[in-house]
Amino acid sequence: DNDIWLPSIIHDRPVLEAQRSTYLYLSCIYFIQQIKPKVPFFESSPMLNDISQIGGGWSKVSSGLLRLYEGEVLDKMPVVQHFVFGKIFSANWSPSRKTPLEAPKKTFINGPMGEECTAPGASGGDVSAQRAPALTSYPGGMPPTRAPWAK
Repeated sequence: DNDIWLPSIIHDRPVLEAQRSTYLYLSCIYFIQQIKPKVPFFESSPMLNDISQIGGGWSKVSSGLLRLYEGEVLDKMPVVQHFVFGKIFSANWSPSRKTPLEAPKKTFINGPMGEECTAPGASGGDVSAQRAPALTSYPGGMPPTRAPWAK
């Protein structure tokens, strides 16, 4: 490990100012300190402050940040589904599903009174015209209350 500085260098203001144009990480730390000048760093950026206390050097910080990125970004389907895969990010897996999921036709197999409820729009008709049947007797004998703004 040939690290010149330890991760705690982010607390050394003169080094941070001198090296921010060379190192992206130091530039980001400097930016945070500029936009929050009166807030202690451990309060404004607790995770970055914790990273600065790591004793294993920059290689340990780098591997930890990459694991964090993998867990918080790459493992999330809503994010990864928009990636363009190629030589850098190769997609070498096969999809688990052959066809996309369909919207359900029934929302409640057994409705509140035992009836079968159809999902809005499943019959192809006007969604606003589809209403649940009016209850004539209520479970427990007491009618549900409505919010004052509900119409």
